[in-house]
Amino acid sequence: MIYFELFQTFFLIGLFSFGGGMANMELMRSRVVAQHGWMTTGEFTDIISIAEMTPGPLGINIASFVGTRVGGVPGTLSATCAYVLPSLVIVMILAKVYYKYRNLDRVKGVLNGLHPAVAAMVLAAAIKIVGNAWWGGTASLSNSNLVAILLTLIFLVLLQKKKAGPVQTILACGVIGAILYGALGIPV
Repeated sequence: MIYFELFQTFFLIGLFSFGGGMANMELMRSRVVAQHGWMTTGEFTDIISIAEMTPGPLGINIASFVGTRVGGVPGTLSATCAYVLPSLVIVMILAKVYYKYRNLDRVKGVLNGLHPAVAAMVLAAAIKIVGNAWWGGTASLSNSNLVAILLTLIFLVLLQKKKAGPVQTILACGVIGAILYGALGIPV
């Protein structure tokens, strides 16, 4: 039954996901695209883009979109609840332990040790997304998407230099991309 499969998949993703939505993107992609074949890498990348623009946490939004795509409204409820459940239980337990032992040096050391691992997970997800957007998954000069590369670089500069907001940047990049792709007739 697809609802149980969605629940099981997103429960495990939720159980082993640390560091937020971007940090567990590769785990989600490997399960949704590679293991189950519920969508293609391109479709998954599109869902990431949509999930980034919608309110709420990225991982929950992706679980909801995948659940809807695979199993309609019951699939959404199954995937979303399954994704949230492990975090809810773990946070409740950790909050109780943290408040009891928060002043110990060892606890502080463990928390500081997690930072590099989370940064590596975010970097791995970013590399996958950029590789898919710029080269369709296989990096080579012959299949480079120059429009995507230029838009990325331009808007990264705007984010840094002009302190543009991320929501406005995403919307502007989407509109300009749609216009350019439409005007140049480049297949997406």
